[in-house]
Amino acid sequence: MTLVRVDNISGISLFYDRFKSGSYGNEAVAMRPFIDQKFFGICEKAVATIRDALSKGEYEIKQIWSGGVGRSGNGRSYHHKNRAFDLDALIFADNTKWVANTFPDRPYIYLAIEACLRTKFGTVLNYDYNKAHEDHFHFDNGTTVRFKREARSHVLFLQHTLMKLFNQDIGESGADGIFGPDTDAALSRVRKQINIGGLSGKQNWLRYLEVCAEVAILNEKSIVSVDGPSA
Repeated sequence: MTLVRVDNISGISLFYDRFKSGSYGNEAVAMRPFIDQKFFGICEKAVATIRDALSKGEYEIKQIWSGGVGRSGNGRSYHHKNRAFDLDALIFADNTKWVANTFPDRPYIYLAIEACLRTKFGTVLNYDYNKAHEDHFHFDNGTTVRFKREARSHVLFLQHTLMKLFNQDIGESGADGIFGPDTDAALSRVRKQINIGGLSGKQNWLRYLEVCAEVAILNEKSIVSVDGPSA
């Protein structure tokens, strides 16, 4: 394993936002983590993909805020191998930001970022994967890029995209991480709509992710607010 020390990914500066109580999503300090060289190369491609996708919504990423990369000890997590990254927030050139724990309020930009991550990483743990991941994306290169209907995080992402991006009914249980008949039927309808084959094929999965990112950013930018009645 070859480690490199970095202060940016794809030219975007890295910051650590868990350096004190209450700093998450609010304050950050510059970071220079040691990271596995091969994993870092994939991170560069992933961030470039996110940057390109968000630029279509006129979001220019200025900073990446992270909860960390490496972890001491000999645990089973890919953090212990410096092959995992926790993404907390993105700061934009206009000083607005996206923070991972805002998924319930801003699902579109969240799903756009997640779709981009899944084009490069087989493991992406998301908001309702479990309580521990409500405030960040965890991604690592421990598994290959493909759709896994038995993987809870994959199915949760799929179900959220079917409901929120394509207005599909996936049954009374909603996004539960289980690939049941209602989810399967909704996916079949959407596949016909966007003209792709089964998601077990890698190229179909990548195309689905690409479409999701495009639709999600369009939805994010189309949100309008209306002020209350004037006096």
